[in-house]
Amino acid sequence: MSANIDINKDLCIGCGKCMFMCPRRILFLNQNTNKCEVSEQSKCDKLRGCERVCPTKAIRIL
Repeated sequence: MSANIDINKDLCIGCGKCMFMCPRRILFLNQNTNKCEVSEQSKCDKLRGCERVCPTKAIRIL
C-alpha cells in the first residue's frame, strides 16, 4: 500500500529541506507557488524524513 503525502500549502514556506531529505527525490518546489509538491505519491518510502526536517510541520505521511 502506498503512502499519501499531505502537504499543507498554508504552512509550507518553500525552504526545500524536505526535498534534500527525500531519498526517492519525489518532492519538488513549485516555482510558481514556491511551495513543496509531490511528483509521484506511490514512490514514497514512508521513512518520514521529510516530516522530521520540515520546520513548520507542513508535511504529513498518512
